Amino acid sequence: MWVLIWATLLLSLTERATCKRQQQPSPRTASPWTIAFSPAKITGEKGLCAVISCTFNHAKNFNPTAAMWLKCKKNGNCDPDEDIIIHSETPSKAQEGYKQRVSLLETDLTKKNCSVIINDIRENDTGEYQFRLLNANTYPKKVKITVKALTQKPSVLTPPLTEGEPATLTCTAPGICSGTPPKITWTWRGTGDNITELRDNTTIQMREDLTNVTTTHFSTLTFTPLADHHNMMVTCQVTFQKTYAIEETVTLNVSYVKDPQITGNKMVKEDGTLDLTCSVDSYPPSDITWSKNGTSAPLQNYTENATLTISNVTREHAGEYVCTVHHHNRTMTASTIVTVMYLPVILPGSGCVDQAEVMTCVCVSQGVPLPLIEWPLLELNTENTTSVLGSSVNSTLSLLVGNYNNITVECVSRNVVGVVREKLQVTQNKSQEKQEDKEWEDIIAMLSDLKLITAFVIGAALSATICCIFLCLTGKCKRQKKTIPKDSKNPLMNLEMVACEDQQTDAGRAVRGEQTPLQLELRGGAENGGPQTSGAAGKFDTREDPNEVDYASINYSLLKKKTPEEAEKKTTTTESEYAKIKREKKKEGDEDGGEGSGVMMGKDEEKENGKPAAETDEDTVLYSNVKAIMGGGE
Repeated sequence: MWVLIWATLLLSLTERATCKRQQQPSPRTASPWTIAFSPAKITGEKGLCAVISCTFNHAKNFNPTAAMWLKCKKNGNCDPDEDIIIHSETPSKAQEGYKQRVSLLETDLTKKNCSVIINDIRENDTGEYQFRLLNANTYPKKVKITVKALTQKPSVLTPPLTEGEPATLTCTAPGICSGTPPKITWTWRGTGDNITELRDNTTIQMREDLTNVTTTHFSTLTFTPLADHHNMMVTCQVTFQKTYAIEETVTLNVSYVKDPQITGNKMVKEDGTLDLTCSVDSYPPSDITWSKNGTSAPLQNYTENATLTISNVTREHAGEYVCTVHHHNRTMTASTIVTVMYLPVILPGSGCVDQAEVMTCVCVSQGVPLPLIEWPLLELNTENTTSVLGSSVNSTLSLLVGNYNNITVECVSRNVVGVVREKLQVTQNKSQEKQEDKEWEDIIAMLSDLKLITAFVIGAALSATICCIFLCLTGKCKRQKKTIPKDSKNPLMNLEMVACEDQQTDAGRAVRGEQTPLQLELRGGAENGGPQTSGAAGKFDTREDPNEVDYASINYSLLKKKTPEEAEKKTTTTESEYAKIKREKKKEGDEDGGEGSGVMMGKDEEKENGKPAAETDEDTVLYSNVKAIMGGGE
């Protein structure tokens, strides 16, 4: 049974195979009129372009002269009169909506290239297209184009951006079509929703490559990046045919670094904790190093934000801390001063000195911050002076002690850390009192020295005696009266009785800077061309007033014997000047009676006898002095 069934199936299969071989037509010779599309189906986007890549063949004995492309109707029929979109020989035959939008990529048909480009694709460009050669067989094969929404985005090229260095962004429009140039715009979008359109620094250019039948539209934006541009969004928008728009947005990454900032408590108490943070705004993140001036090794290394923590702070931790930032090839620093606060300390050298009922107290204290010194127990009758040197304060106070013997002086020093008190030691200073007592002892010792007192008395007595003798000698000249012969012709003798008085008068005038009659006489002699000595007369100049007669410099060589003519001339000169004096003396002689008569008689006797009257030794000395003076006047 099973055998019959299997035999029947095999027989039926054999018969069917035989029938199929009988139904196949016999092979024919291949036709030379062929056409090929690559790809067979094309998808275009609105606003862009569609390129139909096409090649064809024809009979060897046929020479193509013109070609056309037809857009078939929806039912698939292609009318060579109504559906022409491009005609190589007669362009005006093309439909109105396709003129200047469709072009052959190769106009030389002998190259058997039938490729065509359709620019500014629209939605109604969807359909089937057919290629034909004039005066030849029609190619039945067709190519289909499908148009969809624009999805291709422009490409934005962003170079590395560094703050302060000019840079150029490039936006390339999608598509490689040579149709209507698109509109390209740039916009910024910063923080928030603020959008700014950039127009000033943009350029739109076109790049063509005829080999690949491509045309590229692009725009450039040139600007100088700033730190504020970091993370800013830049949008390039491309609009085709004023209808179809597409855009691309990129985020800018600008390399920048700002000044580092140090925050934290810069004043810390002793035994406390120091916390300092160095922050720097930068991209990419910077390397941060903490260091302390005066030390070589870095304290800590961080990235972006660096916090320096030191526990159990001591006074040695005070100083300048430096934050160093390394960013690419730049190095930046920031520093801060850390102050360690500690309790005030009253330094050695503080104390009080009591001297002559005035007590002077000095309190020297050191601390950070600078302490304030107070004198709580000394508020009245005090004078306080304060001076500052570094972290030390010196307060000096003066107090009138009076009769108070037991005085307690306390110095109080305080700052924000705390308060310290210390009682100052009072020292009695008796050195000045001892010095005054010693001075009094020296005075008493001098008064009790008998020899010293005796010498002082003797010296005082001698001085008084010398003064009395001097006064007596100066007054003697006024009281002396001389007896001179009346017939004496010597004019010098007439001056004897007034010589001493005149000398005293001249001395007074010399003290007051005035000229005496004798000095006037001597000057008069010099001006009249008389003889001058090398001493007194030589010193008298009209430009200065002589104060005294320099007797020591009188030239005694001039006191030589005169001839009778010279003596007579001299007598005549002196007589005229002293005539008035002689008359006054004569008058005094008449009033005095016998004494004056005696004088005149003596002169008469001398004249009669031809001999001079007797002269005393004193008269001789006076005569010589006056003669010497008059000789200098000559």
